[in-house]
Amino acid sequence: HEWLGARRVLVGTGSDLHRIRRQQVFVREMLRAGVDFRRFVEDPELVQITDPAVFETLATVDSTWTFEVLDDVLPRRKSGKDVLVLRTTRTQVTDVGRRARGRLRRSIGGVVARTRLPSGGLTSPRRRTRLIAVIAVRDEERHLPGWLADVSPQVDGIVAFDDGSSDASARILEDHPSVLRVLRSPGERTGWDEVGNHRALVAAAIESGATWILALDADERVEKDLRDRVERVVRRGRLLGLDAFALPMHELWDSASTWRCDGPWGAKRVPRLFAARSDHDFDPRPLHASKAPLQGKRFGGYVTADVRLYHLRMIDAADRAARRRRYEELDPHRSWQAVGYEYLTDEQGLRLRQVSPRRSPAPA
Repeated sequence: HEWLGARRVLVGTGSDLHRIRRQQVFVREMLRAGVDFRRFVEDPELVQITDPAVFETLATVDSTWTFEVLDDVLPRRKSGKDVLVLRTTRTQVTDVGRRARGRLRRSIGGVVARTRLPSGGLTSPRRRTRLIAVIAVRDEERHLPGWLADVSPQVDGIVAFDDGSSDASARILEDHPSVLRVLRSPGERTGWDEVGNHRALVAAAIESGATWILALDADERVEKDLRDRVERVVRRGRLLGLDAFALPMHELWDSASTWRCDGPWGAKRVPRLFAARSDHDFDPRPLHASKAPLQGKRFGGYVTADVRLYHLRMIDAADRAARRRRYEELDPHRSWQAVGYEYLTDEQGLRLRQVSPRRSPAPA
């Protein structure tokens, strides 16, 4: 059988094979000490057993047994499972080809990530898309009036999801003429369901006749000529077979007229603009999930469209600290963002750039 620890890593390359020999020592000492291994599998929620008879076989194992290490193996995926296979001449050749294809894919993916589809033009194009904005909120009455004033002129309608707000968020949305529908979460739900909310919003947008969808948060703003730029991007992207885009996100910092541009801040992109499709493949991550369909990626990433978004909740230091605390509570083990969240309040190397008046959000 395969040693449980001999699995490949989920990100990057490598495996746990180097740990096997010390695991042998550990298991042998546990056997000598008479450890009752059954205690480790008593909770049925933590294990899956195909046949209880396997324990009869395992019970015969003792510390005198020999261990064999097959370390010249390759990770493979068969029938949806990660397995290890012995390396042979054929697998060596296959593996070389696989690595070469992987390098090529990563190289092309890097080009895709750096590619930016232009959105500029001299004249305003005709509105050929039915662009619906979708938004999920909870207690966002502070930001919603400005968001509605900023976004509603740029789209053909808004579909909103109120996830149990205790403030006036739902009323503000329901009273606005551009809001087509306000969905509500079940009353008994207490936690934020990012994926479930987004599924409901996409379905409702499609029912409302959307051909393209723009996913936004209440603390975000769009540039004042967004609609013209979206029309150009959609038309140009169609020629290239593109139906989903990442958009540059400018994090406003210290004022509404400056954004942070150093390091990763200047390269921030979010996949928020995409064609409405009934077979939308949703990102299942509970935090930081892509809003665009996963099948919209090209070589592992989304092409960036030159359509700017602005984030307000990083302007004030107090908001930045609150945002960091929130994500550290939601993701204490950095399961959904490997870099963690300390960077949200780290000002080392801070560089700010003025928001271009030509590309600024509409005044609200």
